[in-house]
Amino acid sequence: MKVLSLVDLTDKQKQELEEIKGVDLSVVSAKSVTADDLKGVEVLFDWSKKLQDEIISSDSLNWIQTIRAGVDALPLRALDEKGIMLSTGSGANSINIAEQALAYMLMFERSMNLSTWDQTKKVWHREKKYDEVYNKTVMLVGVGHIGSQLAQYAKALGMRTIGVRHSNNSLPNIDKMVAMKDIDKHLKEADFVVNSLPDTEDTKKMFNKEFFKKMAKTAYFISIGRGKSTDTNDLVEALQTKEIAGAGLDVVDPEPLNEDSPLWDMKNVILTPHNAGRSVHYEERAFKIFKKNLKSYIENGEVVENLVNYSKGY
Repeated sequence: MKVLSLVDLTDKQKQELEEIKGVDLSVVSAKSVTADDLKGVEVLFDWSKKLQDEIISSDSLNWIQTIRAGVDALPLRALDEKGIMLSTGSGANSINIAEQALAYMLMFERSMNLSTWDQTKKVWHREKKYDEVYNKTVMLVGVGHIGSQLAQYAKALGMRTIGVRHSNNSLPNIDKMVAMKDIDKHLKEADFVVNSLPDTEDTKKMFNKEFFKKMAKTAYFISIGRGKSTDTNDLVEALQTKEIAGAGLDVVDPEPLNEDSPLWDMKNVILTPHNAGRSVHYEERAFKIFKKNLKSYIENGEVVENLVNYSKGY
């Protein structure tokens, strides 16, 4: 079975894949890959935009695993129609993204965002509100890999957790699980609302003026999912009118954020340049997911982790 990796694997990683019975491995960088490299390939590790047409028209390709978690930029309909399975590296970045979301919460409660502003002006100012995340409630909108990891961290710090997803089945470290359709009934309970949703037709501008009005005025909105799920203009208005207390934003719409956006100059906003998903450990974790899936695919014909549901878009 021909397997093509567009990820630059280490010698050890190559050896681990080649030891799987039946694997004929090639490694070519995404920058230098050509249509010839794709001939006869059944399994592709990562995506190549420049070979998109060749990938879709391939007669041999049966499964693609991307190294990243998001697939909203891929031609999902075409892949589905072609019958090509797609899986992702989802979960490889859950630790670092959850840590960054937790960092926003800690910074807001300890007023470290304001101390950072003071530092740039060389001002020694201690008269601020200093609170704790202990006993606070965090609502996790989307309880996948990231939401579950953040719930574990939150419980370790004595927080209360509310999970929101389409199914209200219970999960570890979630004190209360509510269905997505019932989210409005529980918004006022949350001191923090964390968005980790993917970009789909259902999530576009889900976090809008009506949503922010239903949040507690003392609550913070944290977005670590996809920027298009939030209406940026409505968020700016909610912050300016103090409908909500503040926002920690790793993703925005558009990206990069416009230079004239009011968000840049708001002291109750923490902005990071869509870097929560980055970690020196990411590629090794993503490789382990691919290796697990590859072994299962060869032995059982099944991809067991992170298989994309084309009808849902993730």
